Amino acid sequence: MKIVTVIVAGFALLQAPLGHAATGKVPPKHTSTLGTAKTTVPAKLKPGEYLWVPEVSPQGPIVMVVSLPEQLAYVYRNGVIIGASTVSTGKKGHQTPTGVFTILQKHEDHYSNLYNNAPMPYMQRLTWSGVAIHAGRLPGYPASHGCVRMPYEFAQKLFPETKTGLTVVVSDEKLFPDDVAHPGLVAPVSATGAPVSGPTLVNGLAWQPETAPEGPVTILLTNEDKRIRVFRNGIEIGHAPFTLTDRHRKITLHVLTMLELSGAEPPDPATGRPMPRWLEVSGKEENTVSTAELLAVFTIPSEFLTKMATVVVPGTTLVITQPAARASTRTTLTNGVVAIAANGPTRN
Repeated sequence: MKIVTVIVAGFALLQAPLGHAATGKVPPKHTSTLGTAKTTVPAKLKPGEYLWVPEVSPQGPIVMVVSLPEQLAYVYRNGVIIGASTVSTGKKGHQTPTGVFTILQKHEDHYSNLYNNAPMPYMQRLTWSGVAIHAGRLPGYPASHGCVRMPYEFAQKLFPETKTGLTVVVSDEKLFPDDVAHPGLVAPVSATGAPVSGPTLVNGLAWQPETAPEGPVTILLTNEDKRIRVFRNGIEIGHAPFTLTDRHRKITLHVLTMLELSGAEPPDPATGRPMPRWLEVSGKEENTVSTAELLAVFTIPSEFLTKMATVVVPGTTLVITQPAARASTRTTLTNGVVAIAANGPTRN
């Protein structure tokens, strides 16, 4: 059985700068790069390509980071990446401003008052002076008049997931730390745009649930850096090292969610609590796997497992992936990866 395959301002401001929204119209596609969905790490995306995996973290606060040097936009929910896209930002003389912004206004079918009524599908305004996120052409280099252009399909998928007030960080290497200018799989900033750091290590483990007393929980295991991280309400509350029972095993993306208890689960020897089952939420088949089967693949410090059991509840998302969580620890990916299966390794 496989587990695999994983503020808005006043009324007067609403009338001005960027343009108008046509009502009852479908945003035009022909003026934008349509986009190509991929299942690779952001660093490997080519112009026009994007990654969209919202099932990785279905609940929690969202924050976006646009990296000007990388020409990539990253979307995080509950601290974990759910999407990334190639972008085209401002060209010379019209550079996209850096800083921490909020989405001020959203128009699905929008047209510019500044640039000859140019279509701006799925527009999300960042400034009242004319900078926005929207679908547009992506030639592979900065080419806009200051906006952040995205592939049409990615902008379309992103639009219903965001709301006014959401934080967008536009970063470069001059004003931002390296992990914000070059993000990884975990959010380098909080939902308010402030830089974040992980909880303090004690004896190799970190556990500070008081930093986020409530909210949805996401667990991320990344094989390259051999770390398990726990996020609650977008904040990392704990992390620890782990090992694989087979050190040669590599993994592809796995996404699971904890099921409600049925009453028939065996007790966990460490805690005495029932050991729940997990449902695969990526892929064609609805497969389940027990906690015991997962723990047969990973060796995680028992002390950390006991602490983690106090915050994990039905609906918790578990993400298992190969790349390192942070760009600073990213290494070259291995080809011919092996995916975890309940009855042993399976090549895919």
